[in-house]
Amino acid sequence: MFVLGLISLVFRLEKVGYSYVGMTLAIIVLISRPEAPWIAAMHRFGEVSLGILVALAVVVVWREEQHLRGKTIAE
Repeated sequence: MFVLGLISLVFRLEKVGYSYVGMTLAIIVLISRPEAPWIAAMHRFGEVSLGILVALAVVVVWREEQHLRGKTIAE
């Protein structure tokens, strides 16, 4: 946590970001998995990749919706 605080300080990140990093670190470190470490790593990679894809899809849909609303208001 101390190292994450120093990184936040060096890169001048917001304090909210630091708290999110702390929560994420706690979740990753404190939740033990019964399977082999490489299997847990593959599962974690899959979970994170799926989360990134869903977030990108939401951003694309959201921007398209806002773009369409802007056109109808302008017309």
